Amino acid sequence: MAETQPTRVLILGHSFIHRLKSFLVSRYSFSFLRNLQLSENLHIRWHGIGGRTVSKVVKYDLGVVGSFAPEIVIVQLGSNDLTSMSAAKTGSAIEDLARLLFDCYGVKLVCVCQTIFRRDLPSFNKQVKLLTQYLRVVLEPLPYVIYWRHRGFWNCKTRFFASDGVHLNSLGQYKFFSSLRGAVLKCLKIVMPS
Repeated sequence: MAETQPTRVLILGHSFIHRLKSFLVSRYSFSFLRNLQLSENLHIRWHGIGGRTVSKVVKYDLGVVGSFAPEIVIVQLGSNDLTSMSAAKTGSAIEDLARLLFDCYGVKLVCVCQTIFRRDLPSFNKQVKLLTQYLRVVLEPLPYVIYWRHRGFWNCKTRFFASDGVHLNSLGQYKFFSSLRGAVLKCLKIVMPS
């Protein structure tokens, strides 16, 4: 009997992904990162680089997608884009990336994660709200994309943020990890229904 290949999940994004991976390694182990203790038949790869925008992912990181050949890609992008582009342009770039992953890389499911607010930046946070609304509309008709909302980050003031007001502190990292783990579980149920 042939052994089944593990389901491959790529968690792709900016500094939030890089920092979360480092946070988890410091508390658990590299083997924990491979499957988050969800299933032995799961292989997760983390690829997060600080300052990443959607255009930089397309320019520099698609080789990771091609070589790993994931069935599922979890995308955490948009924060860096919103510092120089409108919510509509950022959302359109994310939609184009999701289409590219499906059409050219054989990804079965793309999970686009909510952009997280920043502390004490109402103009940035207004753009995050607009981006969320935009993505919910444009991604909804795509059967190979889901939008994942990070619950609990909308109404927080300072509880989850590091001193820079952008990145997450230890409590925020645990909450972010819990949310991403939930996104992986949701995607696995869609791609591999029981």
